[in-house]
Amino acid sequence: MNQNDNLGIDWTNQEEEVMQDMLRAGLNGTSALDVQVAGNHYKDLAIQPVEYIHANNIGYMEGNVIKYVSRWRAKHGIKDLEKAKHYIELLIELETRTCSET
Repeated sequence: MNQNDNLGIDWTNQEEEVMQDMLRAGLNGTSALDVQVAGNHYKDLAIQPVEYIHANNIGYMEGNVIKYVSRWRAKHGIKDLEKAKHYIELLIELETRTCSET
């Protein structure tokens, strides 16, 4: 891990490289949406999931469902669909619990 003197954060080499890439992208006028770490499974979409999620103020679990369903063909196949299903099951369980407490 590297110690970032300015922020006092311990970063792995990979995290530091990602942050430097993002900083360079910002400094040269490109959008953070143009920088994707580890693949292009989102950049190839007409609308990136993060843009849709942010624009619609979608919560964490719902956002993960959108993310995994959007990328399943291009990244981890059925495993991504299982992750989306898991987040749906979590959301149902937590919302059911919340509703029964009121």
